Amino acid sequence: MKDMDVEYTFHCYDHCPFGNRVAFLMDKHGILYKKVVYGYGSGALPEDCEGEGYDGKLNPRTLTGKKQLPVLQGDGVPTAPGAIGMPESLEICSFLIGRHGLSVPCATGRADVDAFVRSLLDKNVMNPLTLTRLTKMPVPDWDDPRDVSYHLWKHAKKGDICAFESPREDARAIVALNEKLQELPALMLGDGCLNPWGWGMDDVILLPWLRRLTCIKGIEFPKGVETYMSAVGAQVVNYAQHAV
Repeated sequence: MKDMDVEYTFHCYDHCPFGNRVAFLMDKHGILYKKVVYGYGSGALPEDCEGEGYDGKLNPRTLTGKKQLPVLQGDGVPTAPGAIGMPESLEICSFLIGRHGLSVPCATGRADVDAFVRSLLDKNVMNPLTLTRLTKMPVPDWDDPRDVSYHLWKHAKKGDICAFESPREDARAIVALNEKLQELPALMLGDGCLNPWGWGMDDVILLPWLRRLTCIKGIEFPKGVETYMSAVGAQVVNYAQHAV
């Protein structure tokens, strides 16, 4: 790997799957970085958010002028005028792959994997199972009550369902999700990864969504999938021990 001694500062939300893409990639390839986690409501402008949001000590607007994370900062990282870091998870991944000469096969667009991911991201399942649970995870994203308030306001504004109306509905959804997860081993055609030619962008894109599900108590990953998930992400908090 080229430039092994370079160390970055990685600004992110712990719960964000897009930030997790970058963290999984860096951890997999031993890229050095310091992780700085922000409160989710910090940087949101109350005048634009019906009173939600606040100006926190850590404010993502100081990085790029926008409430936008993840952002990679460090020597040699390309930045826009006025910014001190690089946003957009896939652009960050692309930069890291190029700079460090990483062997990371590109996303394949496999129809079976895409169909599986789309089923995971069904907003009528993923959202009510995770949006409220995520706020109960002990990470800095939610240190201030205004972080939780902003998160729930933002999703309600978008029309998202933040939780099922009854425990019975919630339990049924978990059972159905566990059944869906049983399809995953058949999709893993490589040794601990999705493709026989090795760990690549298909894995970078899928792993964060699987990790998100670990906040759900009662979720059951098939044999081999937990190993697949735990093989990377040294700086990504394991939600399973805090699942609700």
